[in-house]
Amino acid sequence: MSGLPGLDYTLNPYMGCGHACIYCYAPSTLRYAGPDAWGSFVNVKADIPRVLEKEVRTKKRGVVGISTVTDPYQPVEEKYRLTRSCLKVLLAKDLPICVQTKSALVVRDIDLLREFKDKEVGFTVTTLDERMSGIMEPGASKPAARLDALKTLSDNGIATWAFVGPMVPGIIDKERLEELLARVQEAGASHVMLDRLRLKPGLWGRMEPILMEKAPDIAEACKRALFKNDGTFEALRSDAARICLELKLPCELNY
Repeated sequence: MSGLPGLDYTLNPYMGCGHACIYCYAPSTLRYAGPDAWGSFVNVKADIPRVLEKEVRTKKRGVVGISTVTDPYQPVEEKYRLTRSCLKVLLAKDLPICVQTKSALVVRDIDLLREFKDKEVGFTVTTLDERMSGIMEPGASKPAARLDALKTLSDNGIATWAFVGPMVPGIIDKERLEELLARVQEAGASHVMLDRLRLKPGLWGRMEPILMEKAPDIAEACKRALFKNDGTFEALRSDAARICLELKLPCELNY
C-alpha cells in the first residue's frame, strides 16, 4: 500500500539506484544503514513479476506508483527488464499507473504504456545544465534527453508531468527556473510539482564533500540557504508561483 497522495500502491522493482543522485532522500526514507554507500549498489528483485501476478489477483483496483523509492528505469533495467515485465502484468488487469523517472529509457516501453487506459509519466528535471546534472545525478539521463523523452511520450498520447526538485540553491534561480519551466511545458508536461532541497538525515554529509570538490560555489550557496536561512527558498517559491501563473502552467509547490 502507499501513503502517498494519489497513489494506492507502490512498486519498486529494484533496491538501490544506479543514478547515484547526491541529493537522494531514499536512504532517509528507508532508514538505510547498510555497509555500501547509497548509489553504489543495486539489488535486483528478480522474482517481482511473479510476486506481482499473485498480488494483483487479490488487491482492490487502485493507482500503482512506479517507482516511489528507486528509479524504475535506472541503467540495470536495460538488462533485466523487470519494470517492463511488471508493466505487462499490470496491463493484463488494466490497472491505473503513475510512472516517475529520470531516465529516457522509459520511451522503450511506449508500446505498453499506450495500451493502458489510465496512465501518466512524470519526469524529474532538476536543472538544464548538463555539467551540474552530471555532478548531482551522475547516472541519470542528461536533461535534454529527459525533455526529448517527455515530448515523445506526450506526442504518443501519454499524459506527462514534471517534478522540479529538489531545487538546489546556486543551481536554480529565477532565470534558470523560467527557462526550465518553459521547456517542460513545451515538451508537453500538463503540470509541474516543485520542491526545495530539504535537510534529511545524513543528506548534507553526503552532498557537501562532493560539492566542495566539484562545485564549491554551489556548496556555499546551499550552506547559506540551509543553515543561515538567507531567503533563497522563499524567493524560489515566489518566483515559481509567478512563473507558473504567467505560463498558465498548473503547479503544486511542496514547501
